[in-house]
Order: sequence, then structure tokens, then C-alpha cells
Amino acid sequence: MWQGWINVLLGVWLIVSPFILGYRDVPAALWNGIIVGVIVAVLSYLQNSQMPANRS
Repeated sequence: MWQGWINVLLGVWLIVSPFILGYRDVPAALWNGIIVGVIVAVLSYLQNSQMPANRS
């Protein structure tokens, strides 16, 4: 189950990476990181929240 939460963190990283790595001045790269990051984070979160806590 922890692997799914890693995907959520990677989605968040995609959102903040243009600001941390300094390529926020490139609009295509900025919006690509934000949009893909939101999609990855939201879908990963939804996937994790629907899984039963005790899987065999």
C-alpha cells in the first residue's frame, strides 16, 4: 500500500518541481508539470483511498 502513497508524493513533486528546479519561466514546462502532477496525485490518492486497508 505504501507504493501508492509514493505515487501521490511524486505527483506533488511534479507540481512543485518547476519552482524548485527553476524552470518556471518556461510556460509549456511549467503547465505540463502542474497539470500532470495534479492528475497523478489525484488519481493515486483516489486509488489509495478506495483500497481496503487489510489486503492479503
